[in-house]
Amino acid sequence: MTKLFARLALPLIATFAMHGAHAESCGATTFSSVAASSCSGAYSGNLNGKVAELDALASLFGGTWSYLGASNSSNYGPFSAAPNGATSGTLSFDNAVSGRFVIGLKAANQYSYYFFDSASPVSSLSFNTTAGVATNVRGIAQNLSHAVLYTGSALPPIAPAMPVPEPGGWAMFAAGLGVLGLIARRRA
Repeated sequence: MTKLFARLALPLIATFAMHGAHAESCGATTFSSVAASSCSGAYSGNLNGKVAELDALASLFGGTWSYLGASNSSNYGPFSAAPNGATSGTLSFDNAVSGRFVIGLKAANQYSYYFFDSASPVSSLSFNTTAGVATNVRGIAQNLSHAVLYTGSALPPIAPAMPVPEPGGWAMFAAGLGVLGLIARRRA
């Protein structure tokens, strides 16, 4: 019985493996009009605006993040059109976005984040492939399940670092303290 199961299970497992998706490097996907400043992924799972996603974005890109919606929501969420079901296309926004924002792309059971920091308003972004999100074992990009839009707060300015004195500066400081000590001792 065990031999029969092993003989039947092996071809079945091989068939599932050939059709399953696997993670890729997010850098394989590029955007036109505005380039992503950086990306992170691919990760296994789903994008749905949960707190864990916002925490992950804060860890990856700093600041605080808000979930604006997904293209698989009614009326495409924050998008006026989205290429769900395609391996490339254009994400058009209901309202132009600027500043710090992240596009999350999900294909198969993988997703990747793409970080943008744009001073000018952006009304749409075109991506060349979902290969940076998920491909099958033959290297074929998987169809986009949905896209997600997150907006981020501006990062606070970095305070200038306090200068560290040179060794000669420390010596002058110690000498000055010594002189003050001598003056105080003479007065006592």
